[in-house]
Amino acid sequence: ANDMVSTLKALVDASKLSTADASKLTALVQASSDDEDSEPPAGPIYKSSSGGIVETLSSLLDDAEDQLSAARDKETKSLHAFELMEQGLKDEIKFAKKEMAEAKEGISTAEEKKSTASGDLSVTSKELSTDTSALSELHQNCMSKAQDFELETKNRGEELNALAEAKKVLQEKTG
Repeated sequence: ANDMVSTLKALVDASKLSTADASKLTALVQASSDDEDSEPPAGPIYKSSSGGIVETLSSLLDDAEDQLSAARDKETKSLHAFELMEQGLKDEIKFAKKEMAEAKEGISTAEEKKSTASGDLSVTSKELSTDTSALSELHQNCMSKAQDFELETKNRGEELNALAEAKKVLQEKTG
């Protein structure tokens, strides 16, 4: 009987039984062990006390099943929440990778355009330098030709004046 009490006490201590349930179970076991030590009365006067133990154990079984059910429900909800969060994170990663790939492609395209534009700028700068130098030479040529033209026009005017005067002198003399 003492072995049974100590065994149940260890079971109560190891399980998640409340103190009240543990006290009830211990009291029932002790009561039943006291009953076992004494002889049961003969006939209809004897009343079995094992019904209390069975009820307590049934109650403990129901409590354990309720706790198990609650734990399973909580686990199912937690698993569902985890799976939703996992899927959300996977989707975020997928879209972030897609955006990053598009950004890298955009950078590559921009660098290619920049390289092309730099090459075009270099060629255009060289052409501008050549054209500026050609313009400068052309301007000097034009200025030189304009001075020559003015000089020739002036000389021609003087020659025409000289011819007009000579003609006048000849007309006066021939007259």
